[in-house]
Amino acid sequence: MKEVTYKNRNIQFREPQNIQELEMIFKLRQIVYSEDPLLHKMVNIASTFDINHFDLKALHFAAFDGENPIAYIRMTTETSTHFTNWVQKILFDHNITPKDTCLQFPFQMYYPDLDWGLSFITNLKGNKIGEVGKLEIHKDFRQGGIILDHLIQTFIDYCKKEQNFNTGFGLCTPLLERYYLKFGFSRVKDAVPFIHEELPEAVVVRFDHCTN
Repeated sequence: MKEVTYKNRNIQFREPQNIQELEMIFKLRQIVYSEDPLLHKMVNIASTFDINHFDLKALHFAAFDGENPIAYIRMTTETSTHFTNWVQKILFDHNITPKDTCLQFPFQMYYPDLDWGLSFITNLKGNKIGEVGKLEIHKDFRQGGIILDHLIQTFIDYCKKEQNFNTGFGLCTPLLERYYLKFGFSRVKDAVPFIHEELPEAVVVRFDHCTN
């Protein structure tokens, strides 16, 4: 766990420690996406939570102001995680039935070439892999990019050093692609920028854990 001071507040970067914190994370996701003029169509604005099928196989990581999450990012994996039971309980308690999918990772819902996406995943078999996504920061904590920088760096360290991922990948805009370079991300070979429906242009990027 890492702490930084932001506007005289001690912000912690860590996993949620209990089901209540995880539930607040899903509420934060709903708030941030609902307020975004480009991404609000990705959520049901009438819902209290942004929660989906992929959260059942995800690692959840956030920046916390006390017990309140103020920024978030996740790693979708190929298997259940230590958060799976909590996610299942939240779904049950709130009578939520997420839309199921046969796809392994979220990016496959958006990338236009399904065969390319499947080939990309197949070529990584034998490694511990996951998709980075759902990055968001509450509007009150975006100034200066301080929280964003620390969130991504501590998350990458968490994935590499604590969770032993070999490769992480995800979708980002061309603008964020340049920003992510300093955290070890690069564009996936042969991945091309694309636009899905009315969402912003995106491209697939990745980071690798070099163990040598």
